[in-house]
Amino acid sequence: MSLLEDSWEQREERVYPELFGGTGEGIYPLDASLFKNQFGIDDIDPRWLHFGVFKCAPTSDRKTWVYVTSGMSNTWESDAPQEYSGFGTEFILETEVKSDCAINTLRSLVALNILVSVGHYGEKPLIDYGDRIPMKIEPNISSLMVVKPIQHPEYFDLESGRVDILQIAGITAQELEYAKANGSEALALKLFESEGSFALKPERFGVI
Repeated sequence: MSLLEDSWEQREERVYPELFGGTGEGIYPLDASLFKNQFGIDDIDPRWLHFGVFKCAPTSDRKTWVYVTSGMSNTWESDAPQEYSGFGTEFILETEVKSDCAINTLRSLVALNILVSVGHYGEKPLIDYGDRIPMKIEPNISSLMVVKPIQHPEYFDLESGRVDILQIAGITAQELEYAKANGSEALALKLFESEGSFALKPERFGVI
């Protein structure tokens, strides 16, 4: 098999089950309507439809649901290992209850990152730690913030290269203003100290 196939299989068949206790009933892939309806993009690369999200149920060691993306670390353009595999990242998002919203949120973020990667937003860099992305999740979340995992590994290694895990947290409008003034890392510390995790809780009140 090719490096792409080997690392793809490694991620989904070995790494994810080890890190998250399984990958559920299968992947929730991106589709053409997502790019058209949310981003106004009709002309898509067929490879984009192989990106998606896995839903990982709670385990004996973890009470939360974990949603993890797959595809951004694919090495589409390389036949040799690199320092970082593909985009060099995958996203995770945690919830206390099973959530279709979590799947759709991550699918949208992956689509956004793909469009950034092909220059649709000019010189905008790929999504990374500290980024804050406007996305309303009723009733109290106004934006998403990318944080470094505390309760999960910060990265994993594939045959094709390293992959950083970017955790997606939800923040309120007041927390967003705090992050603008003091930095995302400062808010992430306050959020974790108060809540005990980065699980997305749409009903929670702000920690500021």
